[in-house]
Amino acid sequence: MRDVASHRRFVAGAVASVAVLALPLGSSAEAQADAPPMLTPATMVFQVPVTFVSACSTVGFSCWVPHQLVAVTPTATTGAPGVVTFAAGPPTTASITTLDCIDVSVNWRNLTTGAAGTTVLRAIQRADFSASIAPDEWCRYAPATVVAGSGTVASIADVSARVFPHGSGTWPQVPVSPGIGVFQLP
Repeated sequence: MRDVASHRRFVAGAVASVAVLALPLGSSAEAQADAPPMLTPATMVFQVPVTFVSACSTVGFSCWVPHQLVAVTPTATTGAPGVVTFAAGPPTTASITTLDCIDVSVNWRNLTTGAAGTTVLRAIQRADFSASIAPDEWCRYAPATVVAGSGTVASIADVSARVFPHGSGTWPQVPVSPGIGVFQLP
C-alpha cells in the first residue's frame, strides 16, 4: 500500500512540476499580433445595368426601325476602408453613337451607417473623329470616388437627368430601368 501511495505522490509532484515549469516557458515568448490584412481592391459589377432607348437624330432608315436598347453597366471598386469608386464602361448596343454617351447619376446609401449621397459618372465624348475609332472608344466615363463608410452600400444608377426629352430635335431617349448594385465596403 505504501508503494502505491508514494507512487501517486511522485506522479502528482511530477505533474505539478511540469505545470509550474510550463507557465514561464510557454509565456516567455513575446506576444505578436498578426499584421492587418492588406485590402485588395475588389470590383463589383452592378447586378442590374442602366438601360434606356437609344436616340436618333438623322432622317433615314436607322431612325425608322425600332429603337435600340442601350445598356450601361456601372461598377463599384473598393480599396481603402469606407471608400468606393464608381465607374462604367461604354454603352453596349449594336452601334454606339455619341447620342448614347450620356452622364450616369449614381445615388448611394450605406445601409449600416445611414450615410447617403449622389455622384455623377460624366461621359467623356471623343473630340477627334478624324482617325478610325474602335467601338469601345466612342464613349468613356470618368470614375467618381466617394467616402461612404464601412458597411453594406445600396446604389441606384440612372440616366433620367440626361436623356433627350420628347420634342428636343432628336427622337427621344426613354429611360427603361435604373441600374442596381448592392455591395459590402470594408
